[in-house]
Amino acid sequence: MTPTEREGDLRAELSVRETLPEPAARQRARLRARLRDLETAGRIDGFDVSDSPKRIRRENPTSVDARDRYLAFTQWARDRGVSLRPSFQTRECYAMDTGEKGEWIVFPAISLAVYDDGDLAAVYPHADGEEYHSVADGLSTLAGTNGDESVEDSGPAPVTTAD
Repeated sequence: MTPTEREGDLRAELSVRETLPEPAARQRARLRARLRDLETAGRIDGFDVSDSPKRIRRENPTSVDARDRYLAFTQWARDRGVSLRPSFQTRECYAMDTGEKGEWIVFPAISLAVYDDGDLAAVYPHADGEEYHSVADGLSTLAGTNGDESVEDSGPAPVTTAD
């Protein structure tokens, strides 16, 4: 199904790490404007922009919503045989408040989730083998500038880091 052939409600959710320097705030504004343009052009039916924590404890997280979003994203990736690494990951870190070492979920600086009729259809960034799919790739797919591919079939982009 191409973006112009869709029948359901197509929504995007942009998550931006809450503790980023000023240049990232400008990037957030540019991405919000691009999503607004996609909505105005009828490419998406709506979008949300939210803050994302840098990391949360895997056990007893301070943000259950962030943990649940991570779990949904990892299930999406597992179902499609793709990887969310290195952008999303779990690793051992020390807790600032207790000094104890534990397993933490680490979020990328910027991520994009696409929902089709309420179902998670795509997560950016992700990797399919050696092919990296960035947030910009996801926005290009929504805009229809990657040809006639669906949100789930977008093409590769060069590997870059977000931190």
